[in-house]
Amino acid sequence: MWLVIILYTLFLYIIYRLIKFWIINPWRVQRDYSNQGIPGRYIPIVGDILRQRRAYLADEPFSYVKETTAEFGDYYHTSFGPFPCLNISDPALIESILKINSRFYHKSELSRAIASTVLGYENIVLAEDENHTRHRRLINPIFQHQNINSMISLIVDITSSFLTKWQINTIDKAYPLILDISKEMSNLTLDIITGCVFGIEAMQDIYTHETIYQSIRVAANEIEKRIYNMIIIIPILNQLPLFGKRRIDQCRQDMKKIVLQMINLRKYGLSRATCKGVLLFLFFLILTHFH
Repeated sequence: MWLVIILYTLFLYIIYRLIKFWIINPWRVQRDYSNQGIPGRYIPIVGDILRQRRAYLADEPFSYVKETTAEFGDYYHTSFGPFPCLNISDPALIESILKINSRFYHKSELSRAIASTVLGYENIVLAEDENHTRHRRLINPIFQHQNINSMISLIVDITSSFLTKWQINTIDKAYPLILDISKEMSNLTLDIITGCVFGIEAMQDIYTHETIYQSIRVAANEIEKRIYNMIIIIPILNQLPLFGKRRIDQCRQDMKKIVLQMINLRKYGLSRATCKGVLLFLFFLILTHFH
């Protein structure tokens, strides 16, 4: 008898928690938005995720933002699944949130759920308050004027070499050159970072380039699928090794291994930074993203 009562109570509690998570809490927030005169729409449970998914599948991810902005204006409320969203494109409001009153705003559960899939929680992207300030202080020297200036010549040289390579490939072929721009830009960015921090030797490592590019590409694709299938926002289910999570975790480990190797080379003097400044701090911070 008592076992039946306990099981029945547990079942009702689970149902209540699900209803509260998917319906009651979002409705309360959306009601508060409406009471303040903020335009927008509220669709229970799924929110605007179907509209966003259609834009994503049509390869026009920004069409959703354009349509909703045209319909509601510079600020409006919607929801991503059960998560209420306040969307803002007004520069003055953005400055108020990110700069003037930043201490009153924190990362949403949705953004943390998405970003932490690859980066983990202990990093400058998801850090809050004093922890974020501490991370910012660590990387500030990287962006000092003299350090930025020391990178310019190398950045120009690397970019010029990419342009030259493309021009040669165009001249040597009778048909138009076809490039994977995403891959080329990833390699260009990686060349600049590794060249500035670890020197030319690290920049010429083809294995490093390919591993990082493939890891980022695979992880990004799997995360997009999990977002638009709502897997990433469902508690417990988003932690199970299903729906691409194993591939994401493997990509995360591969990138961590590469970063560790590069840091060890730099630490033991086997590579040398091309530019001035304490740029190694940047990669120590990147390393924390994968913990």
